[in-house]
Amino acid sequence: MKNIERASPVPYYVQLYEVLLSSIQSGELPAGEKLPGESELHRTFALSRPTVRQALDMLESNGYAQRVARRGYFVAEPNSPQGWHIEGLGGFLENGLLHGDPHITTTVVSSGEQPLPDEITAALRIPRRSVGFVLERVRSVDGQPALFSTNWTPPTVAGVVAAATGVRKGTSSLTAALQAGGYQAAGARRVMHAVAAGPVIAEHLNIPATTPLLRIRSTTWDKSLVPYDYYETWLRTDIVPLAVDATTHGA
Repeated sequence: MKNIERASPVPYYVQLYEVLLSSIQSGELPAGEKLPGESELHRTFALSRPTVRQALDMLESNGYAQRVARRGYFVAEPNSPQGWHIEGLGGFLENGLLHGDPHITTTVVSSGEQPLPDEITAALRIPRRSVGFVLERVRSVDGQPALFSTNWTPPTVAGVVAAATGVRKGTSSLTAALQAGGYQAAGARRVMHAVAAGPVIAEHLNIPATTPLLRIRSTTWDKSLVPYDYYETWLRTDIVPLAVDATTHGA
């Protein structure tokens, strides 16, 4: 397994997640195999237990691992569709991959600094007519357009997104770029409605304008409760199911 790059701006838990994911996808850790335990990973990579736990939880949220009570984490079977775990704080690439690693591609429709609409500045709690960064993307699964999303970030964050070349090319995660820039999600509020696509969204997703979609609007804030990202996603749930895990308190 690879080592953790201490000088990298990528958070340690994301690096550990990627190390373990690489071992799963290469077959080094086959389906049904028990993953290294929290204590073993803590010793091997010299990481704190909360960091290790965060990486393991991320594997479970993305459908690559299953947690068994009192036994630990096991590599999940490759054909179990997990969908987009909407309660996770990450975006589609972090929480939305269908297990089995289907071919997911991102097409960037537009990116750049623009004056933000009033409803966006209100959600981000910044002055009206502020200039922020706007990123529009289409995500496709196995060649089928599955969702259209727009992210709006405030002026204080715009430079981070503008400098994220991979994000603007559609080859890397916006959430990871924001984390690398010091913006760590502490919470988010998401509101979902079932609505017709309409002509603009329908053109992006190559569907009839009357097609019902799930529209998700989300505001993400940091530990100081300052919003730093607002997005609107139009999702085809016939391609990417929405998954929600429910547990009782104290479970």
